[in-house]
Amino acid sequence: MLRFNKKILFALGLAILTPPVLSQDRESNSRFYERKAEGWFWYKEEIPEEKTEPEIVEPKIVATAPKAESPIEPKEIIQGPSVFSAAWFRENLPKYKDKAWDDPTIENVRVYMYLQRYAMDRSEQFADTTELAVVGDPFLDEETRRPSATFASQKLDRWAGQEKDSLARSIAKKAGVFFFFRSDSGTSRTQAPILKMLAARDGFTILPISVDGKPLPNDVFPNFKVDDGQAEKLGVNAYPALYLVSENHEIEPISQGVLSLADIKHRIILVAKRRGWITDEQFNKTKPILNLDSNIAALLDEQSYKLSNIAKDTNNQETNFIPPEKLAEFIKQKLYEDN
Repeated sequence: MLRFNKKILFALGLAILTPPVLSQDRESNSRFYERKAEGWFWYKEEIPEEKTEPEIVEPKIVATAPKAESPIEPKEIIQGPSVFSAAWFRENLPKYKDKAWDDPTIENVRVYMYLQRYAMDRSEQFADTTELAVVGDPFLDEETRRPSATFASQKLDRWAGQEKDSLARSIAKKAGVFFFFRSDSGTSRTQAPILKMLAARDGFTILPISVDGKPLPNDVFPNFKVDDGQAEKLGVNAYPALYLVSENHEIEPISQGVLSLADIKHRIILVAKRRGWITDEQFNKTKPILNLDSNIAALLDEQSYKLSNIAKDTNNQETNFIPPEKLAEFIKQKLYEDN
């Protein structure tokens, strides 16, 4: 406080001393009084011009509407197969078996055995229903094609055998057999007398051809021919080798190895069927089966285009699955209308 007073007193003293000095220049005094509004600032100081700062334009914030979020589509729930269905068993039974194997607790093993028992019981139900479905349906009942009774099946076998012998004799009129052999081949010696029987019973002409140029022991076929490169051209690499030769010089292999008389005749008939030397009807008569004309595959193949249309109508084009009731109705209609 004392300091503050000293400063005031000093200022007042200084003010007292000022008038005599200022009186020396009246012009200056008069100007001072005339310009008293300027206060104590008796000299004019140029006030610099204020620089105007550029106006900062604040960016306008434009409110944008939030984007509409696309609706979240619910995820498709993949449902597994129905419990105890065939698909369920195919997928899960091995898992239960593995579980029982890896961790053979009483509970795990018992669950697997329950499921196995279920499958066996269901199989038995399927078998029983199969019998019910087959009875009385000539297209499904195997008794219609091949009797199970011994006396009937044996009689059918004899009929088929007679047809086979008859057909073989008819083929013998159009074709013969090339018999390639080696004199040191035991299998060739075994096959020779069987071919003699084929010639005697069914009338086939046998042309024996010796690959090593020597005859078979006991002169079974004394009038043989010596191979002149035919065996190599035909690809013979095992003996005996049999070939069926038609009157038009068409050659078809029968076998390379030993066959029984019945097997030789059966293969001759197969080769003749493959070459078209016999008809389908002639070939079917050699089978110990009845009613071969009732062939579901042959009958339905002709109607496959109609079945495809039915499948399209069911709106299941991915698998072309036809409901059982519709398929059964179609099959019965087509089978029985043609018979």
